[in-house]
Amino acid sequence: MAFPFISFNDVVSPFERAWKLGLVEPIFTVYMKRVGWRSENVFGGVVTYGGLDTQHCGDVISYQPLAYATFWTFEVTNVTAGGFVYGYKSTAISDTGSSFFGANAHFVDEIASNLTATYNKEHDLYYIDCNANASITITIGQRLYEIESKNLIIHVEADTCILALRGYHFRGATWIFGAPFIRQFCNIYDMGNKQIGFANSLQN
Repeated sequence: MAFPFISFNDVVSPFERAWKLGLVEPIFTVYMKRVGWRSENVFGGVVTYGGLDTQHCGDVISYQPLAYATFWTFEVTNVTAGGFVYGYKSTAISDTGSSFFGANAHFVDEIASNLTATYNKEHDLYYIDCNANASITITIGQRLYEIESKNLIIHVEADTCILALRGYHFRGATWIFGAPFIRQFCNIYDMGNKQIGFANSLQN
């Protein structure tokens, strides 16, 4: 549910139509629950239309203005992971449809290496010790946001884990903040003010 600029034939989304008709406030919140790799028929999260999700999300940490009102794109000023540091202004997209934290393949390789993960070409996945201490810290505005190991490392078998990173070839943004980031922080999409907010995810 991004902005009309990128919609096919300028089709207005049902949510935006409801907002224009005054049926909901122009804001929605996404909470993603941390569940297993092959979990089926389980509660996986909530989309709250018209407001904040106070049941699954803590207080709003901060809002960040959008860089572009197309996708949910915002500015990031620093990304660190182990010895990897990218200390330049860049842009990120909050993407509820991505299962991974994504970036240019070169950056992803560097991050994975610094977090002691090993790339498997056949599977196109980064394997990592299930007990590894792997985290990514991101600076957005004046705030630090850490994606912890519990949201970056995914158990695919009893003693086999992958690092939820993927290389993307995507024009328009340096980073793709998918499920690992959204499991860590509820994302609050404020269409009316063209900004995105973040709150701690209250995982059980």
